[in-house]
Amino acid sequence: MLKSTLSLLVTFIVTIAAQTADDYKIDTLPGLDIKEAEGLTQQYAGHIEIAPDTNSNLFFWMIEQAQKTNPEKLIIWLNGGPGCSSMDGLFLENGPYRVNPDLSVNISSGGWQDHATIVYLDQPVGTGFSFSDMNGYSKNMLEIVDGFMLFLDKFFEIFPKLKEQDLYIAGESFAGTYIPYFTTKILENNKNKDSNKYNLQGIAIGNGWISPEHQYDAYYDFAVQNDLLNGTHKEYAKTTLDKCHQLMEKQGDDLQVHVNTCESVLTSIVDSSVFVDDNIKYCINQYDIRLTKEQYPSCGMAWPYELSDVTTYLRRPELVRAVHADKQSGGWTECSSAVSKKLESTNSKSAYSMIPEILNEIPILLFSGDQDLICNVLGTQYLIGNMTWNGAQGFEEAKVEDWFIDNKTVGSYTEARNLTLVIINDGSHMVPYDKPIETLDMINRFMGVGNNQVKGLSSRIGENKDDSSIVKPQGQETNPPNNEEQEEQEKDPWAQYYSWGTSALIVVLLFAGLLGYCWCKNRKSKQQGYRAPPSSRGAPGSSSSPGRVFGGGFLGLFGKGKRNKRPKLRLDDQDDTNELDELVIETPTLFAAEDYSDGDGSGDTNLGNKNNTKTSPTSSKNNDTTTTTNKQTRFAIAEEDDDDDDDFEDFADWDEESNIVDKK
Repeated sequence: MLKSTLSLLVTFIVTIAAQTADDYKIDTLPGLDIKEAEGLTQQYAGHIEIAPDTNSNLFFWMIEQAQKTNPEKLIIWLNGGPGCSSMDGLFLENGPYRVNPDLSVNISSGGWQDHATIVYLDQPVGTGFSFSDMNGYSKNMLEIVDGFMLFLDKFFEIFPKLKEQDLYIAGESFAGTYIPYFTTKILENNKNKDSNKYNLQGIAIGNGWISPEHQYDAYYDFAVQNDLLNGTHKEYAKTTLDKCHQLMEKQGDDLQVHVNTCESVLTSIVDSSVFVDDNIKYCINQYDIRLTKEQYPSCGMAWPYELSDVTTYLRRPELVRAVHADKQSGGWTECSSAVSKKLESTNSKSAYSMIPEILNEIPILLFSGDQDLICNVLGTQYLIGNMTWNGAQGFEEAKVEDWFIDNKTVGSYTEARNLTLVIINDGSHMVPYDKPIETLDMINRFMGVGNNQVKGLSSRIGENKDDSSIVKPQGQETNPPNNEEQEEQEKDPWAQYYSWGTSALIVVLLFAGLLGYCWCKNRKSKQQGYRAPPSSRGAPGSSSSPGRVFGGGFLGLFGKGKRNKRPKLRLDDQDDTNELDELVIETPTLFAAEDYSDGDGSGDTNLGNKNNTKTSPTSSKNNDTTTTTNKQTRFAIAEEDDDDDDDFEDFADWDEESNIVDKK
């Protein structure tokens, strides 16, 4: 008894002694002289125990920000899975490190540590370097939230100065579920006088799994739009999607994070891409559809290709000791199937319904690479267009602005009511991997730092080079006014008045000429016995006629003269000559999913109305088109009955090797 008590006491003392920042310092890394590495500051790493009874520990790796801002920034980065390590982010995406085949390490120019301290967190327990007894693995999102909050509390006890910094939580893929759950809890605690309060300023989610109901539809639409489905696979995917709608309708407001039958839509898409070359089966990369020759059945699971080098590096004993990860004995793995299976054994609700409440309090950045299939951009656009937040639905009439870096178009921005959508051209599922400079500029803009510069390159939103869409970075000086221009103005102040006077004279002359023209034309009309047509207000020849003609003629081309009427987001009507069942999206997030009327009660074209029908070809590149009746749109989810689906059987769960959803 005494021996047991002493053992527990020693363990307690050691645990307490370890809870200082100095115990987590990284002094050396194999393959890199971190003291000489440009742009790197102090780093910390190690385990924080969150549940002693189950030996549950979460691992973090933190890099302090290189350039001071006021206030200072803190980002917590989360990869997805569920069960995939955030070391992916550190070594493959927005971290400063890149591992070479010889296991030497280079510094990436796209690391996010320039203007923010960034923490890469392996969570939930069992992910990456984090560990726990098997009975400590999280079974649902509420348990994962509890683990994250315990980590946060203890982390800020060890690093109290960081608690005062502006906090941002960012991540990708299944982090689209993690982050809204975590954010909701933090905002809830901030209102509770007895809870720890954190200075959360915003969240950022890339290619996120947020809304299953929209992402499942987007699987099918994105595949057809990009000609990834053909033949029987296309028919099978459509039948599966119909069954998926029925199952989601039954769940209603309790829609779960995953619906197994619905996942089979993605299976059909991947299977449709399979081909054989030299007796080896290949398929498309579900994380980057440009990569069409991946070995089957992984279909991108081993991507990015540098992953094997990263895995070898993170399993080096010298590295494990350097980052204080030696309490975990199993070695680093990118993604844990045990974590994923434990979470999927019980259902948790979708995070979609949490987004509007979060937007009431803090800004959200959603960003998507346009080449991803598994959490594709259409799904993000659909969820935004169907969502009501801060008093309106969708982005309404928000303008889509081009985004430029070094005067080259790299994507687009759309912003309204605390929500920003960024689409990155030629970006994959792991956008920072493909586009490190672009995503660095993006996160800097979101935090209000960077001053329209990224790594020495100019950056702007919109055609106007004087970019006023970005909040002035706090703690950074703006460029002083041009002294030469100011001196010229002071030398010759009368030049301004001459210029103004000339402009005014030209305007007066043009106006007088216009009046004279109208007077002559009116006189000629009277001489010919002509009467102007009734105006919109029923007053013949009233002064409102010119405005009515302009509005009803020119603007009428876009909505029967009603400027404020917006068509709902929909898939464009297909041209009869189009051989493909091509689904073309017209700025989908600008429109709400509401019935569209052209203003006079005619011309309803709402594809979101479940009673509406539309004919379109369903074949691939051959011309054997058939006609189908669509009762619902991929935008406003509406279920449809399928009398031919009585014999449809649910698909079995995939095994670990072929489960193509549980990744990153």
